[in-house]
Amino acid sequence: MGRPGRQVIELRLQRPHDMFEMPQTDLFSEYRNFLTGVELCVSELRARRDRRPVRLEIELPPAEIDDELPARMARTLTRYCDHRTRYNAREQWATRLNGFSSLRIGLPIAAGGLALTAAALHIGDEESTARLVTDHLGWVLAWIGLWFPLDAMLFYPLAYGRENRVLALLAEAEVVVRPTLAR
Repeated sequence: MGRPGRQVIELRLQRPHDMFEMPQTDLFSEYRNFLTGVELCVSELRARRDRRPVRLEIELPPAEIDDELPARMARTLTRYCDHRTRYNAREQWATRLNGFSSLRIGLPIAAGGLALTAAALHIGDEESTARLVTDHLGWVLAWIGLWFPLDAMLFYPLAYGRENRVLALLAEAEVVVRPTLAR
């Protein structure tokens, strides 16, 4: 069990490389991971609200373990997290730029919708069906024109920030490697 104050993630791998690469094993094996060890860790941490330090407990076959393996895995994990954090920062910015560039299409649609709403004020009397439909159609077009750009600028990039917080925890994780116990 982990030290008090640390959240523990347990992984059972066949080779140390499975932490960073998809394992090449029998697809029907009961020990098959369909994700890399790092992807499993990121998913596990993203599903938690806990931001305490992490203890990563990796089980490997005894033949795969040597004295230097925990330190090598910790260094490689830190390097991986640093690379992925930089990648996420670029993707976060690219997503925001995508939102800004989508305003080229969204603003004319929103302006057209608002113009349609304004024009609806001059159609028939206040209770007419044509005025009601035109007014609502204008508001819907305005909403559609602004929805994606604002979503892309404000909300889509948040996922990258959440993942970067998890990667920062994982980069500082205490890595413990132990032999797989016979079950």
